[in-house]
Amino acid sequence: MMTVFHRRVVPVLLLGQVAYVALLELAFTLVPDTAEIDHTDPSTSSAVLYALLIAVALLAMTGGAALLGSARARERTPRALHVGWLTLLALGELAIAVMFLRTVATGSFGPDTLIGVLASVASCAVAWSCLTETGAVLRRTPA
Repeated sequence: MMTVFHRRVVPVLLLGQVAYVALLELAFTLVPDTAEIDHTDPSTSSAVLYALLIAVALLAMTGGAALLGSARARERTPRALHVGWLTLLALGELAIAVMFLRTVATGSFGPDTLIGVLASVASCAVAWSCLTETGAVLRRTPA
């Protein structure tokens, strides 16, 4: 039962997060540009840094989904990269869960509360699965 969760459900959760972030980024880029009117034009370096951060996060989540869901990716990935990737993904997912829970704790009760709780549970499940897989990789004897 846990194998199905780690190999099928968690990769779908990760790809769902990738889709969620991509849709949010698309929605925010379609907003009319009022920076010139509002005099709030962000610096070019912060925009590049933000885009780089989003790209790295999406790559990490997509790669984690591949490592967890694909036997071929697990076999072909070097052990150190496998452990490092999933460990960093687990830490990132825990950070996401904490941010959602902080928003739930400081916000007023409403639909966002349910979304925040569900998102933090999903992030914790992904982190737990990544750490479980990392432990399994570390317990295997090196080839």
